[in-house]
Amino acid sequence: MSFVPVYERDLEVPIKISKTANEEARKKRLERWPREAGLTVPLDDSGTNFMQLVKSFSADYGLTPGERTWDVKDVGGKYSVSMVWKLMKGNEEKGYARVSGEISLTPTGEEGSNVVYTARLKYVIEISNDVLGEKATVENVPEVNLFG
Repeated sequence: MSFVPVYERDLEVPIKISKTANEEARKKRLERWPREAGLTVPLDDSGTNFMQLVKSFSADYGLTPGERTWDVKDVGGKYSVSMVWKLMKGNEEKGYARVSGEISLTPTGEEGSNVVYTARLKYVIEISNDVLGEKATVENVPEVNLFG
């Protein structure tokens, strides 16, 4: 089964951590950040976040968000981030929402009383060809009036 991207967005997100936090506390905060905030970051000026988009696309295509798995690894000076969220139709996987990217463990700046780190993330929603085909067929069926 092949999947087609229906949404893709690359985003750089500042992560602010108090300058008073020690090195270990900063690392723990950066490691937790994707799970705690990565899905609720506004993706554009409308304020829409990835969690809202996944639910919207799922509803549009008759899918249900299923199991979500995160993997955050320290890979020499940065955290590698990966999330896969299955989109289900019945018991079948018919799509995926994915987040991938990295968070540097080196600050990219300072802002007031905070140290700023940068997360570079890619957000993608993929839907299977058969689901896309079903949706196109249903939406392109001409209306027939048998009584008039």
